[in-house]
Amino acid sequence: MVELRRLLDNRARINERLSELRDTVRVLGRSLHSDKKRTEQLMNALDELSLYTPRLTTAVKDALYWAFASHGHRRLSATDVKQLMEVRRYDFSNCSNSLASVHSTLRRLAKQGEIGFALEKGAAVYFWKGPIAHDRATMLAVDEEQRILMDRKIRERVNQRLEQFSRRRLVLRDLKAKTFTRTETP
Repeated sequence: MVELRRLLDNRARINERLSELRDTVRVLGRSLHSDKKRTEQLMNALDELSLYTPRLTTAVKDALYWAFASHGHRRLSATDVKQLMEVRRYDFSNCSNSLASVHSTLRRLAKQGEIGFALEKGAAVYFWKGPIAHDRATMLAVDEEQRILMDRKIRERVNQRLEQFSRRRLVLRDLKAKTFTRTETP
């Protein structure tokens, strides 16, 4: 359980740092409108960082874990969890209704028994149940699933880049061939 707690702490810190880096890259990208080469480099860096964006489920678990680890057995409403995720810089840009997404994720996790659920004054609150033996196996399975998805995304990205590179090589070869034939013709 000590190792699991350490790994969860590390994952939360890494996710937070990646969010900071994503924000920095976005800000830098806005200031480089005229320099196309640097803008392209920054956009590639942003693409690389987006590969490591945690899924919503992971971010919700991390927020509940962080609240538990830093403030003890704390119970949070869906709104509190969403606000904590925003403070921790989770990127909600892919969610049309971020609060509804967080709330449905919380309900699903509570129904699966991965997090705690209670009613306080008629309102639903959620809390981290803490790492216990079956949770560890579940979290390791989720991490393995994320690793597989990450590998798939990286392979797709590499294949896309290789295709772009091949297309550029063909274009350059055609340009050289055209240039060569022009200089050859009197």
